[in-house]
Amino acid sequence: MKRKRLSAIAGILSVCALIVACGVAPALAADSASTADEIVRGGEPDGDVQYPGKEYIIENYDKWDQIAEDYAPKILEYPNGQLVQRTPTEYECPHWMQQSWTISYNTFYLDADNRGCNGCHVDLNSTIKSMEYKHAVIDNDALGTYSDVNQCISCHRDNGDDFGRLMHNIHFNTRNNPKFTEGFFGTCQSCHDSTGDGNGMQLWDNVKHEALQGINKVENVEGEFSLTQDKVQNMDELYSYDFVHGYYDHMRYACSPAGLDIDLPQSMFDEWEITIDGNVNKPFTAKLPDLVKEAEEAGVVVTKPSKMVCELNPIGGGGIGQVEITGIPVSWLIEKAGGYTEGTNSVRVIRADGSSRSGFDLSALDNGYLVYKMGGEYLDARRGFPVTHWQETYDAQIFSKQISGYHVSSDVMDERICGQVNQEGEHVNRPNVTICDVPEGLIIENGKPFTFSGYADAFDRQMKTIEFSMDNGETWTSYDVGDVDTAKWIWWNFTFTPEQEGAYVLSVRGTTVDGDVSYKAHEVLVNAKDEMPSDDEIIKVDRSADATSADEK
Repeated sequence: MKRKRLSAIAGILSVCALIVACGVAPALAADSASTADEIVRGGEPDGDVQYPGKEYIIENYDKWDQIAEDYAPKILEYPNGQLVQRTPTEYECPHWMQQSWTISYNTFYLDADNRGCNGCHVDLNSTIKSMEYKHAVIDNDALGTYSDVNQCISCHRDNGDDFGRLMHNIHFNTRNNPKFTEGFFGTCQSCHDSTGDGNGMQLWDNVKHEALQGINKVENVEGEFSLTQDKVQNMDELYSYDFVHGYYDHMRYACSPAGLDIDLPQSMFDEWEITIDGNVNKPFTAKLPDLVKEAEEAGVVVTKPSKMVCELNPIGGGGIGQVEITGIPVSWLIEKAGGYTEGTNSVRVIRADGSSRSGFDLSALDNGYLVYKMGGEYLDARRGFPVTHWQETYDAQIFSKQISGYHVSSDVMDERICGQVNQEGEHVNRPNVTICDVPEGLIIENGKPFTFSGYADAFDRQMKTIEFSMDNGETWTSYDVGDVDTAKWIWWNFTFTPEQEGAYVLSVRGTTVDGDVSYKAHEVLVNAKDEMPSDDEIIKVDRSADATSADEK
């Protein structure tokens, strides 16, 4: 046995001696990306060195270089000119089995371009808009937000709908199965990632940033940070989810730009009546123009920037906005009604058809306004013409449209918890820090500053910090936001300069003065390139198209 071992060792040494004689000893030592790079980067493998069998090695390199070209990540151009490459380019081959400049691991082996929601749907916002069943309008073009699977889950799961059951049946039912399985070659792996780590079938979109190669990690990322609370939108830019809870919603929605886009008549404003009743000493009903005139003459009309945030606005979502409102304080209207009586603890907001009686605690009375203008213009149908209720520091569930008045009440109201609480009792969107107008895979220029922007909000809680990470949350760079106004959103900017070519993933989160931390960080991948893609590398797409039709354009 000992003689056999010695013979084997002698044989190995002989092979090594032969390799050294042929001039390829360094290749055997290529057990790291840096060593391999020194040996094979650029030109022909091993330069001009000649040795038996070299033509085989050259052919092998050529083979894998061709695969890298054939399986290069797709580069899409959106109608707004943004260039998107969802899968990182592997500029280095990090494997000790060096057989080419790259192995196309992301695209050839993981098939990453064809996985996740965007593997089939270029843009989920457009997919949701084109659904046969009328879905709430969750996209926000003005902010440039992009829907993702986690936003869908946060709304469906905690509102009594098993999202997994719904999605599996939509994709595999008798209507859609042929399109998914044959048209898109869809399988379980299209949406899921199966590993041996005990985590089971995870969603690919939630693990891809850990699985993909070519992502540069930056410890304690540095950049220039700034914020403002003064950014306002015009009325057309302010989001509206267009929830349809009843027939009255259908009527209003039909008049909006999403429906028939009807200009409602001025006579509707002129004849509209507001009633203040319930626990007040002098109930009254007055026409809206008369109330506006009286309030203006009394100098109580308020014009100021103010935010509106949906209770269900998810991380990365578009259910937030800020406009300049003009309205009458509800406190003044109740004073005009002789003030509220003893035992009063709440105010109910009454919609014109009586279908909604949402209310607010008396302690929040000074934060309520009867709003009739946004950005100096009278409301449109979508925002509740002729008048809507606006409640600062509350979520938008209270912002009832086309209201007919207020009912002052002694109802014992439940304590208002702003924001969404999941089935485990955790706040999933308080605080919420979201990156805007950066689609997954946006191509930026290497070596040049790029500014990420977005909003931060915690409903009625005061934000403390906004934090950034570029190493998958191992380190965080924190910025204190100072003494901010909870009635306004925070609009932040973070300017980062990539120093080497490749992909980067920015993660953002926030904290509040109460110690809350974002339930989930918002993440987005960008690709920094030394040279921007040429026209022949780009596929121009309509964001409403699916992935197969995008390839044909």
